[in-house]
Amino acid sequence: MFFSKYFQIDPDLLHEYGAVDVSLICDMPLFIDPMLIFNSDNPEYTNLHESIIRYFHFLATKASCGLQNNEIKAWFKFSEVKNNWLGYSLSGNGGSALGDDYAKFLYDNIRFAISTNNISQSIHIEKIMLIYKGSGKDRISDLTVNLIKQYLLEYTQTFAVNYICPELRKSMYVDRAYFNYETESFVSKEYMLPYITNRKGKDEYVLLTPADILREDEPSINRVDFYNSHERIRESIDNDVLRAYVNNYIFESVRKYEEQQRRKKRPIRERTILKIEKDAFAELAHEYPELYDYYIRLRESDTNEIRAKSANEVHLQLEKFLVNTQELINSIITRGYRVDESLSAREEAIKRLAFFKHVIENCDGYRNFYYGGQRISSEDDIRRMFRLVWYGTTYKVDFDTNNGRGEADVIVSKGQYNQNIIEFKLASNSSLPHVFTQVKIYEAANRADGSLVAIFYFSQSEFEIAKRVVVNAGHEKQLDKAIFLIDCRADNKPPASKTK
Repeated sequence: MFFSKYFQIDPDLLHEYGAVDVSLICDMPLFIDPMLIFNSDNPEYTNLHESIIRYFHFLATKASCGLQNNEIKAWFKFSEVKNNWLGYSLSGNGGSALGDDYAKFLYDNIRFAISTNNISQSIHIEKIMLIYKGSGKDRISDLTVNLIKQYLLEYTQTFAVNYICPELRKSMYVDRAYFNYETESFVSKEYMLPYITNRKGKDEYVLLTPADILREDEPSINRVDFYNSHERIRESIDNDVLRAYVNNYIFESVRKYEEQQRRKKRPIRERTILKIEKDAFAELAHEYPELYDYYIRLRESDTNEIRAKSANEVHLQLEKFLVNTQELINSIITRGYRVDESLSAREEAIKRLAFFKHVIENCDGYRNFYYGGQRISSEDDIRRMFRLVWYGTTYKVDFDTNNGRGEADVIVSKGQYNQNIIEFKLASNSSLPHVFTQVKIYEAANRADGSLVAIFYFSQSEFEIAKRVVVNAGHEKQLDKAIFLIDCRADNKPPASKTK
């Protein structure tokens, strides 16, 4: 399930090498942050940053000449490099790529991307994502992986040659391994890499990624943070005229709102003022693009904060999906769970979910829903852990399947007409009362023969909320049959030695 296990490597060795022990079942929710490459003391990363900027300068030169669509696709379009097993996917390692729309957008805005207006220290490729509405941490990560792919291939090859047995590595040609500036084209190259056989029976190489360029949260430079940082940005502007324009425009926007409220004898709300300030700043950014560069300069100065935060994020993710999940898997295996191939998809799903509940409530499995002293706060975390413990089965298990009416959490199937849906919810989720309507829609869309609902609660009040939702929906008789309330509390499970 994990790189170290599959390739028979001591996890400590992988850790000492600096790489993340990825899952080979589903993506690890970590992403490359280009700022961690820029502000690193590692000279290899300095060279990497320079190579990234070199390619963007190449794009700018080409764009200035005017390009045909096929040329834009050749140089400005980037496909997903799924082999690093990083991202959102809960089924395998496939995801969405930066497609034709992004390629055209980058082509149209490449001059913006490479301009610093003599304000920031360096060019940062993330800058383009500040004006791209389809931005996100996975998109920035995909872009970066494409531009440092040669480094990641060599990084993985070095580890494979030194530590992975010959039977689990092989020489493979990799498409678009690096960019040749003489031929002005991406070039394929042969590498000795660890590999697995995917679902389609094809050999697929696996890439390792250094942990110190990864993070779980948003990248250091991102749209939301840009708008939220408008006060810091305004304070940092050393151009007196620009600072006066910006402050005056925002001041006037707020003043008009306050006058309007007084005239209508309505209260002046602080939350509304904050929104007006942010919206006014967003309008100004279109007129004065150097505001983006002042923001980037601020982030360049936040080196220590960024490093510490990203290191903590990676540590917590690895605790959740390496330590906690492996303990949960071992707990299930040691308690002798067995798959009965004669069961229908629904019967197997009920049996496995009931066993999952038993391990969590009665075998200390609840401990694996806490990390760094904090409880799991995301349904995605729970789905991912359940995905990893669904082992040793010939049943088809698909996660986040969208058949036109929304994404069902899990679909367990044995053929087209033997399917069952499992929906996971936290009792703290405000949309919990809609879960039964939700699963009925999914059943119709997927032609499933039923649904199971698992609700996870972490306190007595959350239990009462979950129980009330079930009762109000008229499904109380389905408890522990098709609806499972799973007790993840840490304060009501004393050690056996202290119980009578």
